Amino acid sequence: MASTESRRRTYHVLALSGGGYRGLYTATVLAEMEQVLGRPIASHFDLICGTSAGGLLALGLASEIPAPELKAMFENQGQQIFGARSWWRRRVGMYFKAKHSNEGLRSVLEQRFGTTTIGDLKHRVLIPAVNYTTGRGQFFKTPHHQSFELDHRLSLVDVALATSAAPVYFPSVRNSRGVFVDGGLVGNAPGLFGLHEIRTFLDKDPEALVRVLAIGTMTVGATISGGTDLDQGLLGWGSSLFDLVISAQESSVDYMLTQSIGGDYFKIDDPVTPQQSSDLKSLDEVTAASTLTLRDRGASAAQRALGDPRFAPFRNHVAVRPTFFHGPNKNSEGA
Repeated sequence: MASTESRRRTYHVLALSGGGYRGLYTATVLAEMEQVLGRPIASHFDLICGTSAGGLLALGLASEIPAPELKAMFENQGQQIFGARSWWRRRVGMYFKAKHSNEGLRSVLEQRFGTTTIGDLKHRVLIPAVNYTTGRGQFFKTPHHQSFELDHRLSLVDVALATSAAPVYFPSVRNSRGVFVDGGLVGNAPGLFGLHEIRTFLDKDPEALVRVLAIGTMTVGATISGGTDLDQGLLGWGSSLFDLVISAQESSVDYMLTQSIGGDYFKIDDPVTPQQSSDLKSLDEVTAASTLTLRDRGASAAQRALGDPRFAPFRNHVAVRPTFFHGPNKNSEGA
């Protein structure tokens, strides 16, 4: 007799958090897992969500770029992404302009994605950003619902630049849909969005089973020391305001997903130790020390997760071919 789960429609969501260069941790976890699984990570998930650096990884996985290559992108081109402006611009000029130009990031993305569009992807994605033109969150998606008629025309480069335009760190970006800033402002940990997407657009059956695998970035929560002046202006807050936003979101989403789906939610992440905190003090910290810490901790986290019984369902799940209603991979006329 078939098991209860085999009779239920089952959906697996992969949720990748933002975190700048700390995305190397996420990429390392993914690379280690993919090598063990022996097939593209995307084939195990019905929806891949990613914000900021996690958005770059989500788009890469959905393009079936091998995860070890995405890891190498962070390791080998991190300096190009986060080193496109002078020391003066990064240290002093940040009060007038973004710390980094996005030309380095754009170049890396163009090398990796070329002219590929959202519509070219064969796996479902959801990529959060904030539309600064409208002041609202915007979620770039594959055309996996009849109402998603426009996003499939956008290039992966434009979507990746939009979701990763972190205030203070990178300039805002303009594309055919408006002006955009980092998705971390609306959802740095996109697992809750993924759960909503499945239950709202893919399967409204309350009996459908949804599991979420979330991978973090060793996010360093912005906290205040006891002796800090509580009356701070823009110069006092600096980039710590954005860091605080994303760390607060991480903890809130973790709590809500735990309460919502319990054991069907599995998060892979590591707290930063006091000894390693200086290695990862900012989103754009690209040094030999940060690289070693992120890579080593990511490899350890992957090994730990692979042996965890909670990972077994994700290991064994094979996603069915998605239905797309628009674009070059259209395979349904809809209702």
